[in-house]
Amino acid sequence: MDPYWQSASGDVTVYHARFEDVLAAGAVDVPRVALVHDDPQYGVAERTKRATNGRGRGSSRGSNALATARDFPAIVGDDKPFDPAPILALDRPTVLWGANHYSDRVPGSPSWIFWDKREGVLVNDNADGELAWSNLGGPLRTFSHLWAGMLRASEQGAASLHGTQKPIALCSWVYQRARLKLGDLVFVPHGGSGPDLPACRAAGLRLIWCDVEQWCCDTAIARLPDAPIAIVARAKEWQRRAAKMTPEKVAEPVGPLFGAR
Repeated sequence: MDPYWQSASGDVTVYHARFEDVLAAGAVDVPRVALVHDDPQYGVAERTKRATNGRGRGSSRGSNALATARDFPAIVGDDKPFDPAPILALDRPTVLWGANHYSDRVPGSPSWIFWDKREGVLVNDNADGELAWSNLGGPLRTFSHLWAGMLRASEQGAASLHGTQKPIALCSWVYQRARLKLGDLVFVPHGGSGPDLPACRAAGLRLIWCDVEQWCCDTAIARLPDAPIAIVARAKEWQRRAAKMTPEKVAEPVGPLFGAR
């Protein structure tokens, strides 16, 4: 199976495919995987059409353009219960986000992770945080990092790229929690917006990353400074459609779509 994209150094490999097919093709040396880091569909039919649902109403002018709610595509497979068995069967150090939604399908573990998204700053109708199952050993750990719409502890001024986007800082913290070393291999079965790409690159890790959606693949790759121009252009078009912005508006200097390039 050929990658959708691979960096010149080979540190990042992206597959536009189901992770099961990538594994079946022998594209992942499973015994060498130091961490499986996954943010799968939770089986909750997440409402990703933020603008249609009336969230984040705001102006599309000036700097407020980035705060305007977006309509993202529905998450593939989110309309049915998620089965973590194929990932657990890999028998590797693993972090599975959203496992409180399928807790009856993961083994008992004391090593859950709680991401506190509020930091006591505000309360709204969204969850105060997110839970991840892990087999990393040790007690439950908490990562506190504000992430509520445009109220963020990191990536300020960057547009939202996905309906269930995670911060790069969260990925970096998970790698530290997993005690990864320079050159270790991270496997991401469900990639989403791709925060693992810049996080792995910054940490000197190798990454094999999968997603079934081309727009997610393009969006993730475009977060790297060595992304091909054609992929960056497609990623910007995906985001323009999500934001319902004109090409001229996307070109305005209202903040980076994909961070500093």
